[in-house]
Formats: sequence, C-alpha cells, structure tokens
Amino acid sequence: MTSFSAVLSKLISDPFEGPFEGEDYFIDDDGTIQVPVDNVKLSALITRRVNISGKFDKKLVKLGQSGDTIILGFDTLVDQPAVYTGKIGFRGDVTAEIKKDESGKFCIYLDKKRSSRLFKKLSSAKVFLKRLDNELQEIPVESEQEED
Repeated sequence: MTSFSAVLSKLISDPFEGPFEGEDYFIDDDGTIQVPVDNVKLSALITRRVNISGKFDKKLVKLGQSGDTIILGFDTLVDQPAVYTGKIGFRGDVTAEIKKDESGKFCIYLDKKRSSRLFKKLSSAKVFLKRLDNELQEIPVESEQEED
C-alpha cells in the first residue's frame, strides 16, 4: 500500500475518529474510494472527514457511480483551464464551466463545484447546460412585493 493510500486509510478507519466500525469501503491504488451505493451516509462522512483534515491539497468529491458502488476521488480538474465557459440561470449569475479530464471525458462545474456527471462529447455537455439553463429560466421568481 502506498503512503498516500496508507494516510487515507488511517484517516478513514480510525475507530475513534473514523465513520463507523464495520462499515465496508475499498481504497484503490490510485486513491479512489468505493462505497456501497446503499450507504450514502458513509460516503458523505468519508468525504467530510477527508476534506476537513487538511492533509490533502485536493478536495475529495463524488466522481460518480459504477454499478452498485459510489466512487469518491480527489478533484484533479479544479485547476485545469476550462474548455467552455458560460453564464446560465435567471440573471446569468451561475458560472458554468466544462473541463476535460485526462481520459478525454468532459465534466461540468457550476460555480466552481464539480458535478458527478461525465460526458463523452463536448457537444453533449453543452446540450446538458442548455437544458439546465432553460429549466432555470422557467422557474417562477416570486415578486418582491407580496400581497396580504
């Protein structure tokens, strides 16, 4: 086990500081963590524990879901330049970015927060953003003056 995985394992599996005793999770060699899909609370606790520890320079985020496991990993795209940037929302106050990872897939960031959804093509990611923008435009905004 590499020192990176050893530090991660020690942080998570500590009986006093760790999530729960006897809960199942698996740490891969590349630092990704697999948690059963029916244990969302454990994945949230692991993410929180790792992010507040301050021992890692990147944040642990949900990368996605594969079969019956939730995949947690460190966000390596946060410092990468965006392939596409735009403003969406009712007033255009949400910054949407599309970034490409090393495997060639595209990931969406909304206000610097990563979405767990990955796209194979840039055009698919842009269509997703356009649909999201349309949905945000349709949400009725309450008027500032409410009648009594």
